[in-house]
Amino acid sequence: MTLPLRKHLLAIITTSALALPLATPAFAHCDAMDGPVITEAQLALDSGDITPVLKWIPAENEAELASKFDKTLEVRALGDNAQELADQQFFAKLVEIHRAYEGAPFNGIKPAGEIDPAVQLADQALEEGNIDDFLARIVENFEQKARSAFETTLAAKQQAGDDPEMGREFVEHYVHYVHYLEDVHNVIAGNGSSHIH
Repeated sequence: MTLPLRKHLLAIITTSALALPLATPAFAHCDAMDGPVITEAQLALDSGDITPVLKWIPAENEAELASKFDKTLEVRALGDNAQELADQQFFAKLVEIHRAYEGAPFNGIKPAGEIDPAVQLADQALEEGNIDDFLARIVENFEQKARSAFETTLAAKQQAGDDPEMGREFVEHYVHYVHYLEDVHNVIAGNGSSHIH
């Protein structure tokens, strides 16, 4: 990909990403033990200050969560086993409220290590204050997949001729190629997509 084209695609992706919804059930990672919500909740429990956690919930749920937080701190003082149980119950209540705020169901707490790598990189970009590396990886990945699908489809098209089996092979590659590019375009444009394989 030429440098101007790469820069243009990077600009489109960056601009479009800002227009996408920020919290959707499909991309949620707030229910993972190593996600940002629970990580911050652990720090809040250790410090005894709930304030940093309150941003993850609506204002009308503050009193409910603060009460749960205070009870959790009391139970934590009873020993390690009590602390673990109390912490888990607090995390569950926090995430349940947060997920309801997002309009998503609460299906329990997920163990650490199950966050999508793209989400991890997005969080890392925020921590580092720089998204350039993340966007470069997205562009590189897209370029490789698009080129591969294009080249395979073009080769199949050139072999299709009058042979129905070769023609069907071309159509199979064509469908994948077109739907992949359509889906990437729809994501960038903020439209729904359903074909990515």
